[in-house]
Amino acid sequence: MTMGFFIALGCILVFDGVVMAFFAWAVHSPRFARYRIRTPDRQRISNGRKAVNIALNALLALSFFAFVFVYFGDNLIAAESVPGVMIFGEVLASLMLYDFMYYFLHRGMHHPKFMKYVHGVHHYVRFPTSAESIFLHPVENIAGLGLLCIAIAIVGPISAVSFLMVFFIHHVANILVHSNLVLPHPAFKLFNFWAIKHDIHHGKHLNRNYASIFPFWDQMFGTYA
Repeated sequence: MTMGFFIALGCILVFDGVVMAFFAWAVHSPRFARYRIRTPDRQRISNGRKAVNIALNALLALSFFAFVFVYFGDNLIAAESVPGVMIFGEVLASLMLYDFMYYFLHRGMHHPKFMKYVHGVHHYVRFPTSAESIFLHPVENIAGLGLLCIAIAIVGPISAVSFLMVFFIHHVANILVHSNLVLPHPAFKLFNFWAIKHDIHHGKHLNRNYASIFPFWDQMFGTYA
């Protein structure tokens, strides 16, 4: 991994932060009120506690990836570059495998024991926004990131460009599915679909829409709504 790789990774993290901050602001702004999926209701948790949890989980995620890069980097990222069609295949395969495994992780997290002690932390926020995309129990945070790395290692090692694209899509999708906004521009059609499906999971049917990116896992296993 070169210095250019880490600079690109840093740029993605900064961009993710900007996107998260924008959508977290927009969902509470009167300017975007007509685009909300649901109207914010009274929260059961203080903004201060949410901020501490989000900050600590962000730090935990960075520490996790630093550990993985140091000890398992060669299993994830190949030294040689690959042609564009190969990059597309690596990215698609990594994300599909990750989402397949995440479906069962997420579904398992809804077992009463895990919901009570782990995944319930995330669902404790009644009106999740982009900022609450990483409002998690640390066990769930590490489990999700670990699955992403395992999926990449099984498919790969993949090229540095492919890894950055997988990392970017994974993080942006996680932010946007919690946006609670449906924006009218056609460019947001996919993002709107993600946000609506995940809002159903948070608001109406806790036992539906477990997949994060690809809806056909829920369709295949009878949990699509």
